[in-house]
Amino acid sequence: MTRELARTGLPIIYNPGEMYSPDRNGESTRAPKASETTAAAIVSDIVTLGLHRGDRLPAESDMLANYSVSRETLREALRILEVQGLITLKRGPGGGPFVGALNASYLARTATLYFHLAGATYDEVFDTWMILEPQLSAKVARIEDRKLKEAAFARFLDYHVEEHEASEIFSDLNNFHAVIAELSGNRVLTLLTQAIDHIVVEHVLDAGRDTVAEDDAMNHDHADIAKAIIAGRPRKAETLMHDHISEVVERFRERHPERASELVQWM
Repeated sequence: MTRELARTGLPIIYNPGEMYSPDRNGESTRAPKASETTAAAIVSDIVTLGLHRGDRLPAESDMLANYSVSRETLREALRILEVQGLITLKRGPGGGPFVGALNASYLARTATLYFHLAGATYDEVFDTWMILEPQLSAKVARIEDRKLKEAAFARFLDYHVEEHEASEIFSDLNNFHAVIAELSGNRVLTLLTQAIDHIVVEHVLDAGRDTVAEDDAMNHDHADIAKAIIAGRPRKAETLMHDHISEVVERFRERHPERASELVQWM
């Protein structure tokens, strides 16, 4: 049954380039701030120089000279990147800015702000999850390197729930979905899928952590999906993942019928 979209939230517009495009008077609606262009330059250098997580960025004096900006602008640029989890700022001797990791939880946090303002509900997050991950499972099943897939899913094929604590089980079972996203070979799909997974897990499923952790059926679902992926059976992998997500969502709706229609919360 098709659910009617809630008539709440700010309108969603599609206007590429609108942020910096001229308005009717020929003036830009908003010119990029110096801190934003500096942050973009730092990101470009991280990529160009091939820096990795934990690498130290240049000293403040060097960055001031390199980017020809004020100390205030540079520090604001670094704070922008820190908020996105792209760098860490360590205090004291030996401190400074260090390259962080690409953690999709930060993308999820930004996305939830937009979802909340748009009036989106957790039902819509579920729909997105249902669209993305079954097809992603089929894509991974088409990978020809069977040994790669066997290595990636080994810990899920021989996983015994009774040997782990509840919190550990919950984390392990949810990491299964992250592995599929990583194996896809598509970094855009990886980040988008993991961001949706973060929202589903941290905003919704976490409310039933103990119940999910104790449910051995989820572990069996994952094992069956992994076997289909390893065997190179995309249609079966897609169907199994679709059925798995449907079961998880319906189980949640039965336990928390009021939550699915709630607005997605920011943070």
